[in-house]
Amino acid sequence: MGYSLNIEGTRNGDVYKQKEYSVTEVEDESNLKCRFGPKGCLNIKWVVFWLCVIGFIEGAAVNGVTNIVLTTLERRFSLPSSQSALIVSSTDIGAVIFVLFVSFYGAKKNRAVVVGLGTLIMSLGSFLFLIPHFATDPYDYQGANVNSTSQICEIGGDDTCTAPSQSGSGFLYVFMLAQFVHGIGFTPMFTLGTAYVDDNAKTESTAIYLGLIYALTALGVAAGYMGGGQFLSLWVDFERVDTTYIYDNFTPMDPIWVGAWWVGFIITCVTFFLSAIPMFAYPKNLPGSAAIRAARLTEEDRARIAKQKNDTRSLKLKMLDFPKAILILIKIPCFVIITLAACAETLIIGGLAAFAPKILEEKFDVVPSNAGLIMGAVTLLGGAGGMVFGGVLIKCFKLQVRGMTRLCCLMALLSLAIGTGFFINCEEKSFAGLSASYSDGSGGIGNIISTCNVDCGCTTSAFEPVCGSDSVTYFSACHAGCNISDTDFSQCGCIGSYGNGTATTGECGSSCNSYILFIILLFLAMLCTFTTVTPASMAILRCVPDEHRAVGLGLQWVLLRLLGTIPGPVLTGSVLDTSCDVWQDTCGTKGSCWVYDRTDMSWKLFVWWCAVKVTSSIGFFIGGKFYKAPSQTTLNIKPPTDTNNVPNGDYDVNFSKKPYDNMAYLSSEVPPSTSNNDVVLSTHI
Repeated sequence: MGYSLNIEGTRNGDVYKQKEYSVTEVEDESNLKCRFGPKGCLNIKWVVFWLCVIGFIEGAAVNGVTNIVLTTLERRFSLPSSQSALIVSSTDIGAVIFVLFVSFYGAKKNRAVVVGLGTLIMSLGSFLFLIPHFATDPYDYQGANVNSTSQICEIGGDDTCTAPSQSGSGFLYVFMLAQFVHGIGFTPMFTLGTAYVDDNAKTESTAIYLGLIYALTALGVAAGYMGGGQFLSLWVDFERVDTTYIYDNFTPMDPIWVGAWWVGFIITCVTFFLSAIPMFAYPKNLPGSAAIRAARLTEEDRARIAKQKNDTRSLKLKMLDFPKAILILIKIPCFVIITLAACAETLIIGGLAAFAPKILEEKFDVVPSNAGLIMGAVTLLGGAGGMVFGGVLIKCFKLQVRGMTRLCCLMALLSLAIGTGFFINCEEKSFAGLSASYSDGSGGIGNIISTCNVDCGCTTSAFEPVCGSDSVTYFSACHAGCNISDTDFSQCGCIGSYGNGTATTGECGSSCNSYILFIILLFLAMLCTFTTVTPASMAILRCVPDEHRAVGLGLQWVLLRLLGTIPGPVLTGSVLDTSCDVWQDTCGTKGSCWVYDRTDMSWKLFVWWCAVKVTSSIGFFIGGKFYKAPSQTTLNIKPPTDTNNVPNGDYDVNFSKKPYDNMAYLSSEVPPSTSNNDVVLSTHI
């Protein structure tokens, strides 16, 4: 089947040119059907539904559950934040490496099937995430042959160091591999899946469908934070140990608590697998897709297609076009500077997504389950709301490139001021050796070892704080110098003027409601940061010549990950590590951080925030200055010389789609509107 394109040029109603083009041959759609499933499944709305489901699960698994359990993984497997951040960054590493391969080769195949294969790969990624839990022994919360509440200060006792059985920092690479596989799997979803929808949906519906997919993905991130956080209220090994004693004596507020971080990945593993199956049912194209694509073709598109068909150069010469296009793009100052400014903003987005829950837990003693709920709400309202808000501002104020860059600069400066919220803290607790001196005056600030416990053989392999009768928190009963352990601890040599104080399990309590104000400021900071996403993306596209926009989009996508979302979590984690007061030390091996200096953390996070925001604001400002608006030109159509010498000028051009003789219309969505079955679309050039 095929159709012709009839082009007529007129001036003052006189036809000066008439030519009929045979545009394309379209596939026979009479045999198209789903490989399995109910009748009527060949509908773009069903495809969008399944893509929404896959996007929701992807957002929950990759950006929701993973981020909320990061602090728990640090505690369970003895990881510093700079290493746990590598888990988050591995997702984009996998995506960056495989995006070009998937986009190029996958586009030649059945794209729906490739999306299904990618979803199965994501199911494998979630399965890999489960291996460390089932490959290790149950978590030994008593420290396994190292200091614990059952081992008090024993002068002259056995100080032989035995590494605990739960040490599992080697599983870091398993987690990184799992996220790497996740990154490979979701690449087809947001490249080929988007193209599949665009090719099979009406133009006026495509934006709505894609908006739904992206919105459900953002909603999935929020659901992942909330759902994953709730599972952290369960004990990590609830399915294989008796948890009666644990639930009676510990709560998620205790430093010894490790939640069931792995449960969320069982759910995502199964749902990824189930949601992948329907994608294998769809054919390469849905009914009517050929007509939809053909109707969108402009003369410029046809000229480009014809040029590609007539290009007889060797593959080697054709491949040189790509680096040439890259070279052209990097010579455009506006494109380069605005892209780098957007990368700076992405540093913040990636870092906060990974470690905002941990910041809430450490600064305000928020339990992980509540941190998940808070981050879910902030991500949904601040993140998704910011991207929508940026688009609304562009439309309302009809912003051009310079206006968009000024908006981004303004948002960066506003969020810079909001960054002062990092100084909001709960009051520092009186912690022996850190914020308070030992009663005997020895040891000094910054050292939890004093003369009263130096001979006790205390270690920092497990953090089991006790509250002394002097209202000071001690790292453990051993560090408090306690000699007798019953329900509480007594004869504690480091407590009281005479070294005969007592202590109870747990930190000394304190009330703090400052986190409410911090959450409000965090929401505003996220809103301002995400508001720059839409105008920055549009400004970058406007800086690029039309023929290089596809390459520009790809280059921007890669740079945002190489310079933004990949290093962002690692750099933010390193900033947090530098504010650690007490590290886990197991037989000389450094693990996770037990105690942070809240004030020091606030200063370092604020300096990091300011450095990034100042860089991005300057970049957006300079990028706008470098932008050069295209000159306004009038396109004139010159009639061929074999007409009646119609002079040059502006013409009305009518595009007429006429079916071949004795042919049915290609799509029932385009009904006949004239007696001779012509459908006329008019425009003015």
